[in-house]
Amino acid sequence: MGIIKKLNFKINGFLNKTQRKKKVFCVGLHKTGTTTLSNLFKQYGFYAIHSVDWEYDEDKLNKYDFFSDGGSHFDGINEFDVDRLRKKFPGAFFILQTRDTKKWIISKLKHAGWEKDTKTVDFNKSELSHSDWRFKSLFIIENLIEHKINYENKLKKYFNRSTNNFLVIDITDKQRQKEEFNRLKKFVNLKSINKIDLPHSNKQKSISLLNEDVLNCIDKFIK
Repeated sequence: MGIIKKLNFKINGFLNKTQRKKKVFCVGLHKTGTTTLSNLFKQYGFYAIHSVDWEYDEDKLNKYDFFSDGGSHFDGINEFDVDRLRKKFPGAFFILQTRDTKKWIISKLKHAGWEKDTKTVDFNKSELSHSDWRFKSLFIIENLIEHKINYENKLKKYFNRSTNNFLVIDITDKQRQKEEFNRLKKFVNLKSINKIDLPHSNKQKSISLLNEDVLNCIDKFIK
């Protein structure tokens, strides 16, 4: 980090000290802009952590101001305990970062190692576990999609009357990015001494890397 960046980080951190004390939790799913948001809040002087192991680590919860990544892949398995976080940090900001479901599942499958020539296999375990999300099965795809829909709806219902500390946002939609970025800044009341643009992290190639049969199944599962 250069001298100017270090100076901006310190000044922006001071300008946002009240927001930092409250803490910001991104509780949306994996592959919904978690890296981008983490890099963004660092520019505003937040001590940000982007990892899968912060939720029950008291040292990390106390040390950092901004939290992203981690969470769940399937219903009822490793889901964020939002109620616990809310009780521990009553003034915290909660961000449900979301994404178009088809674009999201394609991004997630690519991250799991799916390619155009990937052969699907039957899922023959008696029950799902957190680590199964990389398994090359249409059954897994169906459950990943089902979980996204169920989990996001559950959080929206939970925060139904708490609009002052809960924001649903999609920073991956290029046509709406500017508007969504402004909503985010207003929600947390972010301040900076320098001009800050939304960073673009983890760019991926086109959807052609998945075969037509898998893409057709995705469309079926989403409907």
